[in-house]
Amino acid sequence: MNYVNPETGLEIKLGSLSASQERFYRQALEKLRQNAPWLAFDAFAFGAMSPLFVGRKSHLEVLRIPLYQALKDMSLQLGVQQGMIRRTATKEKPRRERREEAGGRKTSKWRHGENERHLAAAR
Repeated sequence: MNYVNPETGLEIKLGSLSASQERFYRQALEKLRQNAPWLAFDAFAFGAMSPLFVGRKSHLEVLRIPLYQALKDMSLQLGVQQGMIRRTATKEKPRRERREEAGGRKTSKWRHGENERHLAAAR
C-alpha cells in the first residue's frame, strides 16, 4: 500500500499495516478528503489514541515509521489547503539576500577588518 500526495508528488510506501493501522490510515484519508480542520486532524492523527504509539519505545522510532510520515504529510497538506501554513514552491533565498532586496545594508560592507575600528578584547 502506498500514500501519494498529488499536490507534491510525494510517495510513501506504507508496507504491511496491521488491521487497526490500516483502518486508522483510511479514516485519516477520509478526513483529508473532507478537508477536516487542521488542528482537529492533528489531534486525531497524533493524539493518545493513535495506533502510531502502540508498542513504540521512543519518539525516534515513531518518526521513522512510514505511517507517521504519511499522516504528517496529510496534516501539512491540510494546513496548506486551509491557509494556516504556506508551501514554498521555490528554494528560499538566504536571509542576507532578502535583507538587501528589502533595502537593508549590504553585508559585504560590514565584514570584520574592512572598517577602521579597533576593538579591545573582551574579558
